[in-house]
Amino acid sequence: MFNKAYIIACCLLFSASAVAGNAANELTRVVLEDGTEVVLNDDFTWQYVLLNQPKADANTDTETKTASLTPQLTPAAMANTALMTTNVSQGVRVTFKSASWDDTELGLDFDIENTSPLTVLKVTIAATLFDDSGNKITTSEFDVWQAKNRLPETYLRKGQQRVSRTFKLDDIKASQWQKQFISLTIIAVETR
Repeated sequence: MFNKAYIIACCLLFSASAVAGNAANELTRVVLEDGTEVVLNDDFTWQYVLLNQPKADANTDTETKTASLTPQLTPAAMANTALMTTNVSQGVRVTFKSASWDDTELGLDFDIENTSPLTVLKVTIAATLFDDSGNKITTSEFDVWQAKNRLPETYLRKGQQRVSRTFKLDDIKASQWQKQFISLTIIAVETR
């Protein structure tokens, strides 16, 4: 069975022969025993493949083409939601904690943990919600952690864990989000 150490070792091996660039370039894909697909990049990173590759057929009508290009979760991601609900970048881990409904508003809460030696001032994520069939509903950006200027007690230091405030979304229907498929990506980390 593949494990994370094996994936990281493969990434390091393949990265040594790759040409360095500013953006991560895919080196290879590995399929784990449980069917989960992993991409190994030339910048020593890896990630789970969560979305099916959209394929457009030249013989289909415009409406069908548009529907087939909608991002949809892979069966492996739908079977193991833990692949999507946590993201780590620069020593900061953000995890989807809980969801709550207030009339028609959806509230989302996140846990933030700093394992980096640096002090974290701000963490911004992109949260993508998928309906119960795995089709993308929406993507929203949130500053899940924001320290207050000149208040060191609000900084997120090494080893600390905090809970975000509740973020509200009002364009989500409870009937289409029963399985709570959510994918997180950390898009910015500000440190000191």
